[in-house]
Amino acid sequence: MPSSISGFLASELLARAFSIFGEYEPLPTLYIGLLITAPTSYFDGGDEVEQSGISRMAITNNLTNFPLASTSGFVTQKVNGSPLSFGTAGSALSFLGFGFYDSPTFGTWLGGGSFTVPLDFASGANVSIAAGSIAIAINTASVGGCSGFLCRRLLDLAFGSVAYAKPRIFGSYFTTAPNYITGIGGVEPTGGSYTRIETVNGASISTGSEQSFASFPVASPMLFANPTANQGTVIAGGIFDAASGGNLLCGGNFANSRILSVGASGVLFPANSIQVRILSVA
Repeated sequence: MPSSISGFLASELLARAFSIFGEYEPLPTLYIGLLITAPTSYFDGGDEVEQSGISRMAITNNLTNFPLASTSGFVTQKVNGSPLSFGTAGSALSFLGFGFYDSPTFGTWLGGGSFTVPLDFASGANVSIAAGSIAIAINTASVGGCSGFLCRRLLDLAFGSVAYAKPRIFGSYFTTAPNYITGIGGVEPTGGSYTRIETVNGASISTGSEQSFASFPVASPMLFANPTANQGTVIAGGIFDAASGGNLLCGGNFANSRILSVGASGVLFPANSIQVRILSVA
């Protein structure tokens, strides 16, 4: 399994960032453990080593230990900013993966991943990992998922405790394709009665499959005014955090493009037809 936040954390972040629930409160301390079997699911981790002298490491949740996230291609990630030490090996050990938790023992799986090659330590060796050696990630979807902008904010909130206030959300549509990776929208119509529509946050968060492990529907319908001037061919839509300008939070291409000329009916997004999703890193 590539490095990724867990399905549980994905649901929590979406619920607190978009829904009617309260905002997400980052944990003051995170715990990382080493795994002797690689994690195989985004909903639970692999097996941790059970050996005296080796334990999870407590990490203060701040930007020193978790520097700001970055986006490369479809992956938004952040790495450990400080060295990690787990104790002294009582026998030869080989680690295949790692996991983040909310407790020094047991607790909730927050995410993790597999090492590219096993980490081997001889008996008596200090089990440690250098700064910048592990990453936690979210998929920045090309279509339909959270934008790179939003992925970075959510990762920095959960791993780094960087405040991110729940935004007001506004629907839009585009005549050119938006850039979901950067969080920049496509070209919106100008004039002709076009304006973004503010909508309300929803209440229903669902945990999905391994490929789309958290989503919620935008609860209110959005009906745009009938065009009073030719607006061109609209091909995609998105959700912003401002009535104008701002940042693209998520979006998707329309199954069918639509020509909006004078006299055409305004675009309608029925209730629950727009799904905001966090996708697995696959």
